[in-house]
Amino acid sequence: MLPALSEKPKLRLLTLCLLYVAQGLPWGFVTYTLAAWFAEQGMDKATLGATLGITSLPWSFKFIGGPLIDRFTVRSLGRRRPWILLAQGLMLLTVLAILAVPDLVVNIRVLVVLLFIHNVFAALQDVAVDALAVDLLAESERGTANGLMYGSKYLGGGLGGAGLSKVMAATSLTSAILVQGLILGVIFLFPLLLRERPGDRMFFGSAEPTPPPGGHPDLGEAPVAPDGDEVTLTTRELLRLLWRVFQLPSPALGALFTLVATMSVGGLGVVATVFYVQELGWESTAYSEFAGGPALLMGLFGAIAGGWLADKVGRKPVVMGASIVLGLTWIGFSLAEPYWGNMVLLKGFLLAEPLFLSLMAGGLFALCMDLSLPAIAATQFTAYMALSNFSTSLGQMVVGAVGDIPYPTLFLGAGVLQIFVSLLVLPIDPLQARKTVKLG
Repeated sequence: MLPALSEKPKLRLLTLCLLYVAQGLPWGFVTYTLAAWFAEQGMDKATLGATLGITSLPWSFKFIGGPLIDRFTVRSLGRRRPWILLAQGLMLLTVLAILAVPDLVVNIRVLVVLLFIHNVFAALQDVAVDALAVDLLAESERGTANGLMYGSKYLGGGLGGAGLSKVMAATSLTSAILVQGLILGVIFLFPLLLRERPGDRMFFGSAEPTPPPGGHPDLGEAPVAPDGDEVTLTTRELLRLLWRVFQLPSPALGALFTLVATMSVGGLGVVATVFYVQELGWESTAYSEFAGGPALLMGLFGAIAGGWLADKVGRKPVVMGASIVLGLTWIGFSLAEPYWGNMVLLKGFLLAEPLFLSLMAGGLFALCMDLSLPAIAATQFTAYMALSNFSTSLGQMVVGAVGDIPYPTLFLGAGVLQIFVSLLVLPIDPLQARKTVKLG
């Protein structure tokens, strides 16, 4: 029998990272390959912004999945694994369903619906994977692990952006979607064939392994918090405890920061696609290959470095420092408007932006895990990530609705906002909830 994830740290980390690749692959495809293709077909900024904003909305409400995944499961198959299998399988089906759409431009509404549904399952998969990470990762490895996991999402984005863009250029958009489905299918094999813990069954009706110490897997033993204490909470108790935690200053400030930290990123993501393809005349394939290739690989490096630095020098310095430098990068690019025709400048900017963004994210994920109370860590961490994703969606929709603001003004405003919101991190005590809120 294959080993359980709880027993093999390297296999566990590999599986978590691959599941993050599965989240990043469709994101890179839609954000870079498909968005650039739509821009080349003449789609305007407002329509593109609304399309991307609507399809990413499920990520803003993924906090709903936290209590469900904490409270309900098929325990004989694992505490989180059944949810991962369900969500990953439906992600695969919705991607393949796009193949049945005959003309994506004419049937844009059908495509938006399918992408929206896909992101419902992708967001659910993300909640379950984060919950598995909270359950199985030691506190001392969370920074590095979070950096590698977030970096894996960038890797998936690179495959979906530059990789599938090359496939589409060489063959067709249909072939690119099919390749995406094949990759998702291969990743699906990992949660399908690996157990979560010793004593878990592989499938319904399969032979029952020797039960682990502490209880039979079918009995649905109490959840185990990261500090080793067993907790048994009803849904009402869980939500009440969550409310108590968010009444504390530091968890509340953490929530406010995640709500506004990536607004500028989401808005400028819409602007950049139209800006580079329609204003500067880049070929859609050339833009998507660079923005979804080398630029995302820079994001991969930044995420890994941010997680490692978060373990070495602390979460707050990494988050604040990277956020401020990101804002200065946008301000500098705005002031360099006379040189926007210089490809060295443009490519340098496209490399710097994901580097500092991912450095911030690598530290932020670890900070949010520290802010989370162990007994409700999966639900609270999911709430933070949902706010972060809503921040991106909000930025996309705002930029799509504001009209024709000059590009230099947009980049300048984004930079000033980013520096301002960075100050919210300064008074946060990462362990306030753990020191203040007691169970029972």
